[in-house]
Amino acid sequence: MTLLGFILGGWAAACGSSGNTGGSAASGGTTPQAGSATSNAGAAGTLGGSISAAAGSLATSGSGDAAGSPPSGGGGGGTNGGSSTNGGAGTSAGAGTGGGTSGAAGAGGGAVAGACKAIGWATRSGRTGGAVTVTGGGNATPIVVKTFADLQTYASDDQARVIHVDGTLGAGWSGTSGDRLEIKSNKTIIGLRAGTQLKAVIHVKDASNVIVQNLVIVGPGSNEDQAWDNLNIEGNSKNVWIDHCEFWDGQDGNADVVKGADNVTFTWNIFGYTLPGHSHNLSNLIASSDDEPESENKLNITYMFNWWKAAAERQPRCRYGYIHVLNNLYTSDSAVGASKLGVTNGYACSVLTQNNHFIEQKEPIDLGKQTGPGSVQQQDGNLFESCTGNQQGSGTAFTPPYEYKSIMVPASEVKALVQKSAGATLASPGACN
Repeated sequence: MTLLGFILGGWAAACGSSGNTGGSAASGGTTPQAGSATSNAGAAGTLGGSISAAAGSLATSGSGDAAGSPPSGGGGGGTNGGSSTNGGAGTSAGAGTGGGTSGAAGAGGGAVAGACKAIGWATRSGRTGGAVTVTGGGNATPIVVKTFADLQTYASDDQARVIHVDGTLGAGWSGTSGDRLEIKSNKTIIGLRAGTQLKAVIHVKDASNVIVQNLVIVGPGSNEDQAWDNLNIEGNSKNVWIDHCEFWDGQDGNADVVKGADNVTFTWNIFGYTLPGHSHNLSNLIASSDDEPESENKLNITYMFNWWKAAAERQPRCRYGYIHVLNNLYTSDSAVGASKLGVTNGYACSVLTQNNHFIEQKEPIDLGKQTGPGSVQQQDGNLFESCTGNQQGSGTAFTPPYEYKSIMVPASEVKALVQKSAGATLASPGACN
């Protein structure tokens, strides 16, 4: 079995879903057209071993998804593959019986229990603390919401919630006016089918144990007004997992983590731009200033199996944190704008840039803003295809405190893997690619 098949079969862990073929890309800020549904359940496969320090062993089934054209459309859901048993705790909706999760079972449609679990920094307590299990809403009975008002009510209350988003919700925004989804602690928010679109920015502030999955957020286009990001995680937020989402054409940025947030993981997301003529295609910022004392020893973030498409800079750009950037795909689009800077370590930021595939990127390893104590970028095992500018690291970064090597693939396998499964491609809650 190839490593690609190994990962696709294993990560599916009792999920075996098939997704939708996405619709056409947004043009001029209009809503992407929905793609047609496909049904293509994968054959079973097995992955032994752990997916992270907090995860149990995984078993069974693959998927037959194909990623659509960005931004993803969203017709009806595909057909789930066969379920499996992995012993132990909790069930995950539509996915068979889940396995154990380091002493605590999550359940209830958040793709947590024995299925797709958080990995990386989201599973740790601070920079030096022990393992944490990210459960989101945990065992709460799923609530299906069909209006933005209901979504806002449940997402921002003080109860543990599993929230399934049904249909396109929100009325959009411009500048700092419009719909903004506030998410508080112990929440799982997941699109009910592939390509579920949210016409609102997402704001996570002072919240912990949060899961957001399977949503498409399309902004009005980038500008330099310092307006809203498509996603902003800040304050005392921690143990946040953002998985299988898409963030397009954000005004200020696509997905920023700032002002003391900590322990965040991004997996299987797309961060991209589609609109030509916009000058601020700066995707992922970590810390908003060199003078941000609340971020010292925080902003520890993992990016794995994500796809940056046509971003000019900030893929990501960091300050203060320990940032693990591995198995991601980088592509450009000259019709949207030129690639300028790839992974950037700024003030006091340690970055491990590992086994990524950079295609047509200028300055993929950006050391031009390297300053302050401990600022370093370690380049290890990356693949550079038709790139220009610096491709060398600057030293040795931190050692991740979590297990990840059992699911990491060589850079040569990243393109096929990420293009197949990244984005809002989950056919239903509980499914995972």
